[in-house]
Amino acid sequence: MDYNLIKNILAKKSNIVITTHKTPDGDALGSSLALFHALKTKHHVSVIVPNQYPDYLKWLPSNDVVHIYENNESNSNNVISNADLIFCLDFNKLYRTYTMSHILESTTCFKIMIDHHEEPDDFCDQFLVDTSSCSTAELVFTFLKNINFTFNKDIATCLYAGITTDSGSFRYPNVTRDTHLKIAELMKFDINHSMIHQSLFDSQNKSRIDLLKICLDNLEILKKEKAAITFLMQSDLVSCNFKKGDTEGFVNFPLSIKNIVFSTFFIEYEDGIKISFRSQGDFDVNLFAKSYFNGGGHKNAAGGFLKNRNMKKAIVYFKKVLLEHMLSR
Repeated sequence: MDYNLIKNILAKKSNIVITTHKTPDGDALGSSLALFHALKTKHHVSVIVPNQYPDYLKWLPSNDVVHIYENNESNSNNVISNADLIFCLDFNKLYRTYTMSHILESTTCFKIMIDHHEEPDDFCDQFLVDTSSCSTAELVFTFLKNINFTFNKDIATCLYAGITTDSGSFRYPNVTRDTHLKIAELMKFDINHSMIHQSLFDSQNKSRIDLLKICLDNLEILKKEKAAITFLMQSDLVSCNFKKGDTEGFVNFPLSIKNIVFSTFFIEYEDGIKISFRSQGDFDVNLFAKSYFNGGGHKNAAGGFLKNRNMKKAIVYFKKVLLEHMLSR
């Protein structure tokens, strides 16, 4: 990234839009609101996200400024069309912005991508992409440091939430000494880290617990492959009064079982089956998701999608390609 160029661009008051991927998680929203707090004093800044996000993120500082694109497409399109600069955070392919992708693709203004996913598409003018980073929030920290922006408690709180979320509370392999040094610097701003953790992880809906019970009842272990499968049907979502964010992290539970290195979670929606993949060690779920499930992500965390809504067939297909994939390694 050409930081001198960015400094020159930001030296003039601008209309800035910050956006992220569909169904924003803690990293996506934390990164977006951290950048909002940094830029809002000198610029007109709008945070626009494709659709609604979980309630457990709505405590973040200035959450009330976030525009939900699907709730008011016309107004959001107008704001995006009049932007001088667009920040694309925590996504590297336009389709991940869902129904926003068409308006983002049509704009000709300057765009900056800050992201940590593999194989970014070339739709921005400047890139800060590091696939070894545990979170986009970590990269936003680096970005703000390099353009000499002053941090404050709100920025620090948002970045801490983002890093905590995408690092698995600092337990994933891509957490480094540098990650902890950044956290140490954020702690200087008297952030309430206990409150942040409680808000993120201990403020769940009862519907989450009901769905987790069903999910674990559906658990299947593939001993030979050292893999685990679990799933939820759309009828389960309806009967348990599903809310956005309720199934966050379900895919990780089977990895706590001894000798399991690969976990897959299927969830049925109206338009198809969404699949989450997590692994430990050398099993590359990014490659696996790209090869068989129209998806991708990181080496140890990825996602995919099947338009076929037949769960039984989806799981049979998964077992077939998993065996093929393992034999080819």
